[in-house]
Amino acid sequence: MRSYRLKFKAYLDDLGKRKASPGGGSTVALAFCLGVSLLEKAVSYSLVLKPKNFGQGQRNKKLRKGLEVLKSLKKKIYPCIDRDSVIFAKIMANQGARRRQFIQQSEKIIIQLADSSQKAFLLAKALESGIKKSIISDYYIGLELIKIALLGSILNLEANQTMFGRKNRYINKFKKALEKWQRS
Repeated sequence: MRSYRLKFKAYLDDLGKRKASPGGGSTVALAFCLGVSLLEKAVSYSLVLKPKNFGQGQRNKKLRKGLEVLKSLKKKIYPCIDRDSVIFAKIMANQGARRRQFIQQSEKIIIQLADSSQKAFLLAKALESGIKKSIISDYYIGLELIKIALLGSILNLEANQTMFGRKNRYINKFKKALEKWQRS
């Protein structure tokens, strides 16, 4: 087994420093990707390698389709781990119209992340009945990380609203989705 600890060290060290990069947005994107990866693992382990009947074949088909969607969502968000950090540093280094332009780019990333979180959560819930009990803990941990990604997106949008005086119409929509998830 490979050691991953050293690969994360630089990121974690930078995260703990007083500098603009990386920060909350980057961490939320990472949490999303970690959550989706755990969901992918749960789905992969739940596939029946040699289906013996039509029902198992149909369940496999649904799981495979869900797995492809999860992979595409992660592929879309993964670059945001770095992109959010770069844009936030540019926000802090600029003024006026240029700063507003970078704020818009940042909010676009956050909204994309929140939308992807919603899609991943709804897909995961639709696949839940097909997840094997032996891997269900990874599934639930992945689901919690997706919830954290949505919460982090909301908090980032609220922080931008407070810090830059820029109202965002998506905050209430995302809050309602998160409240609904927390009840389920």
